[in-house]
Amino acid sequence: MRAPRPAVVVSAIAVVLALVVVGSLVRAGFLTALDAAGAGDENVTPSTLDAVESGTVDAYYGQTIRWGECSKDQVALNRDYRPSDMSAYQCAKLYAPLDWDDPSGEKITLSLAVHRSGEDGAPVLFYNLGGPGGAAIKSLSYLIEDNLGSALVKKYDVVAVDPRGVGTSTPVKCLTDAQLDAYSSTGSVTGASEQDRAAATPEQIVADATAEVEAISKGCEKMSGDLFRHIDTVSAAKDFDMIRAVLGQKTLDYLGYSYGSFLGATYAGLFPDKVGRMVLDGAIDPAMNVDEVSALQMRGFEASIEHWIDTCLTTKTCPLKGTKAQAIAQLTEFLDGLEKNPIPTSDSKRPLTKNLAVSAIIGMLYSEKSYSMLVQALTPAMEDQDGSQLLFLADYVSDRNADGTYSSNGTEALIAVNNLDYGPVGTIEDWAKEAGLLKSELPVFGSISGYASAGLDAWPTSHAAREAITAPGAAPILVVGTTHDPATPYVMAENLAKELSSGVLVSNEGWDHTAYSKDANSCLVGAVEGYLVSGTVPEAGLTCGK
Repeated sequence: MRAPRPAVVVSAIAVVLALVVVGSLVRAGFLTALDAAGAGDENVTPSTLDAVESGTVDAYYGQTIRWGECSKDQVALNRDYRPSDMSAYQCAKLYAPLDWDDPSGEKITLSLAVHRSGEDGAPVLFYNLGGPGGAAIKSLSYLIEDNLGSALVKKYDVVAVDPRGVGTSTPVKCLTDAQLDAYSSTGSVTGASEQDRAAATPEQIVADATAEVEAISKGCEKMSGDLFRHIDTVSAAKDFDMIRAVLGQKTLDYLGYSYGSFLGATYAGLFPDKVGRMVLDGAIDPAMNVDEVSALQMRGFEASIEHWIDTCLTTKTCPLKGTKAQAIAQLTEFLDGLEKNPIPTSDSKRPLTKNLAVSAIIGMLYSEKSYSMLVQALTPAMEDQDGSQLLFLADYVSDRNADGTYSSNGTEALIAVNNLDYGPVGTIEDWAKEAGLLKSELPVFGSISGYASAGLDAWPTSHAAREAITAPGAAPILVVGTTHDPATPYVMAENLAKELSSGVLVSNEGWDHTAYSKDANSCLVGAVEGYLVSGTVPEAGLTCGK
């Protein structure tokens, strides 16, 4: 049960991928709708409003929540996942300060949904499926019905929270639909072409990145005011602690996938005494800087595309031929050719560019179950110069609708959060050297790697420090790493488990992004559910899926 929605993050030109864990593209569509429907301000009681007017942290923690009805569409990825019985689902909203350091200032709203276990006084299990920028509420019915084991659903009231800036919480908005199209197509909102950027000098690359970051941040400020300055992960973790208290939970039980692992680790670092049973799957190492994360991810995707090629070459329908080296060369030649000559698609106004093709390809690498879809989409593109199916996949992973609108603000939230969470490191000479090394090392994705720090200093806010999180005194924290995870390479799970004072590493053999679902191997299911349900801590170093 994996993840399919990659997106370009961190700097405007750095191809680092976002991590949203919902399910394989074969089984489910992840449409994180930015939807005004659903639980509105009527779910915030007048007493709650009065309480936070005093403008103190205690007032926010002292809110009373009023749960109301949800619509089926609120908690469903799409029509296929609308619950037949809505009696266990409820929705609500709470207030949070825009700036936790100035609780007397502006307020934002946070959207919540819950699936009740049916037991009075059931504990609460919070979760986050990744991003940053992935809305949680739309995924709730899928999580309950298709992803979580029945033991978890029976034990817990499962609570979804759209993080600040995301989904139906007060959303950040930075780009028009036309700008999002341009960003998806070329990686640029300023009109820079793929061909020009491929031939640019290091100085031009940095100048272009700076212009992109400035343009996007100005759009955020114009369309969302100061919100984009306050949707960092530390602020989101503080929101979770407030919600924990409002829901009457002494500790936070939590399941975090991908970026959700970083959110969980951040929470543990801030509130170690409030950590309950916590599982961090597809872990991100908080001590790594942006250049390290970017390079590691691109190496992860390079390994996965080679694994896909190995699999593809065993089939009669593979569009690549010959030896593995020859197949890599064919794919690289195809992608490089799109820089100068994008190929036609079913939309005459939207030819398939390299950026779109790479987005589609990487989206299919999140799960081995979607490998066949990449074969089906690449074949007409390479053999018949028809990019329609790759364009469809690229639109799918960016939440673009057929009418040209976008069903989520995921890309904008992802950019804004990452530009708050990561700061630039090194010099232009360092970036150019690393980019050259990656280009020589990674034949498929090397040409789009490097320069992750470029332009980050143009983001008009401060950046969070990247450092190890130890969370001394926290309860045991399970850190799950998949040995060939394409998006969060295994070494990051190893690192996080060592950094956390109570980290317990559980390894899973495989090539998918993240590991736990009810359909995972029995060893992994037993480890994760055994801890969340019964508090049984697995043996450190446990390896599953062998």
